[in-house]
Amino acid sequence: MDRTKLTTAVMVVAMVAVAMVPATVGAASAEATLDIGIAQDTETGNATVTVTQNDSTIENATVLVESNENYSGNGTYETDANGTVKLPNPEEQVNVTVTATDGNNSTTESATLVPLEASLDVSVEADDANDTVTATVTQYGEPVENATVQVNGTDFDNSTYETDADGTVSFDEPVNETDLSVVATYNDLTAEATVTAGGDDLSVSVSQDENATVTISVAEDGEAVENATVSVTGNYTDAGEYETGSDGTVELAAPLQNTTVDIIAEYDGQTAETTVTLQGEVSEDDPFGTLVSAFVDRIQEMDTDGPMGQAVSDFVTENNPGNADEKRPDHAGKNGEAPGNSKNASDKDGKERGPPEHAKNGKDKADGDSDDTSTESSADDDEEDSEDNEDEEDSETDDGTSGGPPEHANNDK
Repeated sequence: MDRTKLTTAVMVVAMVAVAMVPATVGAASAEATLDIGIAQDTETGNATVTVTQNDSTIENATVLVESNENYSGNGTYETDANGTVKLPNPEEQVNVTVTATDGNNSTTESATLVPLEASLDVSVEADDANDTVTATVTQYGEPVENATVQVNGTDFDNSTYETDADGTVSFDEPVNETDLSVVATYNDLTAEATVTAGGDDLSVSVSQDENATVTISVAEDGEAVENATVSVTGNYTDAGEYETGSDGTVELAAPLQNTTVDIIAEYDGQTAETTVTLQGEVSEDDPFGTLVSAFVDRIQEMDTDGPMGQAVSDFVTENNPGNADEKRPDHAGKNGEAPGNSKNASDKDGKERGPPEHAKNGKDKADGDSDDTSTESSADDDEEDSEDNEDEEDSETDDGTSGGPPEHANNDK
């Protein structure tokens, strides 16, 4: 009976011993987990090294701080009751390696320490899709709330903002492309960044289909813009001002002949422009009559005010190549002048040229004044005309007073 009890007791002790082995292994495994945290104080720039094990701080852990730079914080330390070691604010940016050891467990962490006066950072990003600019202010990698942000730039309102809890401020992009300077201030510290934002959002393009129909498209960030103003200038029947439809386009008729036009699109304070050569319906090699015929067809298709004849007459006058002064030879005089009647025209001897003497309006040559017998018939004609018109009020009289055109030649009669 006693032997049985003894055996049972020994077995219980053995089972307890076996049960304790896993617990010992687990403890050893937990001791191997060390973590190092390194953070700098935003008020002083001093760094704090914190050693933890399974989220619990470790007191009396050994901390070795090493750096290739001349840093006063290099050396060996021992963690306090809070598991921390304090390192001084560096005089310049320095990269450090921190090794923490507790018993047989050790871990290493690297960090960059920044002097307090250089610890403030600001980054700026333009979001063209949303037409916004966002500035983010951080210190030692952490967002800074209530930092002041000043935005400066040409064509910008030079506004001042304050960061939110995420250390950010957002504002609208400028209408035109602008170089922005963003200055962040916090606790007497300053950081600055620049960004190019705005502009190039509005675009205008021109295309022609197989029928030469002209389509002008206006877009903003690739999206069609409705109600944009489109101005078309040039020698073009559809020149004028238009407004884009819901698909962001304006459709115009093809020009009669190839022509170059300037196109300006305006929307929401933005401007986009282009210059293009449009392909016409009539070839430049076709007769002028073909061009006039095409114009008449165009007028008939359009709802125009005023007589069509006047429009056609104006078109012929403006577009007839024979009416261009620059295409006439110098001796031909200006458009509408008789050849040789230019004020600047002269004979080879430098004398001013003009119509022959017998061609002067309203004046007869006196008998015997001309040495050229070929002018006799002209003189006779002039004499007959003079007799026909001697009753006219403005005709030349014997006393040499000035004559004028016959009464029936007046334009108003």
